[in-house]
Amino acid sequence: MPRKPRQRSPRPGIEYRFKIDAWTPDTLPMSRLSEYMAELAQLLGEKTAVHFRRLLPGSCVLVHRIDSEASPKVRERVKSVRLGVAPSDAARAYKTINRLLRDDNAVGVLRAPKERGVVIRFPGREEKQETFASVKQFGSIDGIITWVGGSDQTAHITLETEGQQVSRIYTTRAIAKDLGRKLFEPVRLNGRGKWSRDSEGTWALIDFKVESFEGLDDAPLSSVVNQLRAIPTDWTDESYTELDSLRRGPKGGGRGKNGGH
Repeated sequence: MPRKPRQRSPRPGIEYRFKIDAWTPDTLPMSRLSEYMAELAQLLGEKTAVHFRRLLPGSCVLVHRIDSEASPKVRERVKSVRLGVAPSDAARAYKTINRLLRDDNAVGVLRAPKERGVVIRFPGREEKQETFASVKQFGSIDGIITWVGGSDQTAHITLETEGQQVSRIYTTRAIAKDLGRKLFEPVRLNGRGKWSRDSEGTWALIDFKVESFEGLDDAPLSSVVNQLRAIPTDWTDESYTELDSLRRGPKGGGRGKNGGH
């Protein structure tokens, strides 16, 4: 009987351990664990060479091994994250992990047992949150009216916009009465709003007072394009030159005069 060739054991790579101080293996939900693991894989890169090994007892410690062939690239990528010069996808993963930790009231560290010190520290709950003053300004919100009501002199409105239900909208009874006729129809609400921004640059609506509104056409794009094509228009060479000037700015004015668009 011919002898089976011996399988070569994979060469040892480097091992990283990610510790979350607020969780233990018994308390960390599986869904949350999957979020951390997905972002860690993104941060480390070389996804086919990164392998989850086990969870250590005590504080939750995720142990993962990187194949030796990919170790130099992973080391450089991790170093770039620590120095703040990482590629955009790695930097985004770092921010997401830190946000998860902050939401979990936790602090995290990434260590390499064979290397001295912390490789990356995630401040999480200890990170000082930058606060921004709210902004008030006139603006508009597009969406579909899903509810109009209220028992006092101020009527309240719920608007579906970008897949979310926005309810911090109010107006007078007179405008609300007219808006009620637009229930489940697309509209543009005009008025004065108050917005706030968090430390990650995300804007959130605090409240919005509707001063006027207009109905929006919900015709499909193909129908609108056909209507535009049906408009009788005499196009000349001067027309195209004018359009190009509007788009790029006058010739000789330099790139970027009108934004370079």
